[in-house]
Amino acid sequence: MNLKELKNILVKCGIPKDLYNFEETGRKDERFCMKFVDGKWNVFYIERGSKTTNLFFDTEDEACLYLYNELIG
Repeated sequence: MNLKELKNILVKCGIPKDLYNFEETGRKDERFCMKFVDGKWNVFYIERGSKTTNLFFDTEDEACLYLYNELIG
């Protein structure tokens, strides 16, 4: 799964967009975020401006599957 596919699945499943963020907006709302950093995929949860979950994955697929399970599973 890639980021585009994940976005489509989340929309189709009716997951509110305020629960996740894949763009660099600098917002510090409570939500899951995912971005590519230094050759790894970083998935984290922002809560009150702090990362409460901060995981790194080698592949986009692994990161997307983790986030899919967190938001849908």
